[in-house]
Amino acid sequence: VTCPALEMPTHGAVNCSHPSVELTWGTTCEFTCEEGFALTGPATLQCGSSGAWDRQQPSCAAVRCEAVTWPEEGFVTCDHAPADLTYRSRCDFRCSEGYVLDGPSSIECTARGQWSEPIPKCKGKIYCIGKYGFLVTVKHTEILIPIGSWLQTKLCAVSLVQCEPLSSPEKGSMDCVHGAGNFTYSTACHFSCLEGWRLNGSHVLECSHSGNWSASLPTCEASEQVSYVSVGIAATSTSLLSTALFLLWLARRF
Repeated sequence: VTCPALEMPTHGAVNCSHPSVELTWGTTCEFTCEEGFALTGPATLQCGSSGAWDRQQPSCAAVRCEAVTWPEEGFVTCDHAPADLTYRSRCDFRCSEGYVLDGPSSIECTARGQWSEPIPKCKGKIYCIGKYGFLVTVKHTEILIPIGSWLQTKLCAVSLVQCEPLSSPEKGSMDCVHGAGNFTYSTACHFSCLEGWRLNGSHVLECSHSGNWSASLPTCEASEQVSYVSVGIAATSTSLLSTALFLLWLARRF
């Protein structure tokens, strides 16, 4: 007694206990799927005495992860539609202005149908002053009272948006709202030039939520008055030198 041949499942494989061409009575066949695919149906089939398989042949279906919910005060972008978030699908997260990500910026669908990491949240900026923490957002401010030093460390270790360090332009000065050396989100730096020098660029640079400054670093250039004064001084110096040389020549002559 033999059973009909089995079809090789798409994205899967079948391995039978009797390697012969004919699938005789008592033969057992085991089905497996590729990574990222799961069996739909029984994993094993057995050839019965009547010449029929005891159950229906299974198939391999793509593993899917649950649809991702939008974080509050944030956005998510996935490379597939919510119904097609299969193995290796990726979703990227970002927060609204005034908020920072608490968690990974991107997650990936694993072969088990689970996301590689928990879905992140968008939180405000945390400031630590003494033993108190302040969670500041564009809408409200919460006072976080830590219990024990480990929680204080955790609060103060929250990653903040950082912009590249700035330096004062040549012939100018820089004054930042959050103090020198602190270039976190919402930091505003004001620039000015020495007397006789003109600022070329923006007077104020602000650190945005993306970690970039609102404009390029300004420079200080000599104003037109300084140029004219320099030229005048040079011309006067030349005139005085010529007069002195003429008088010296007259003194030697007479």
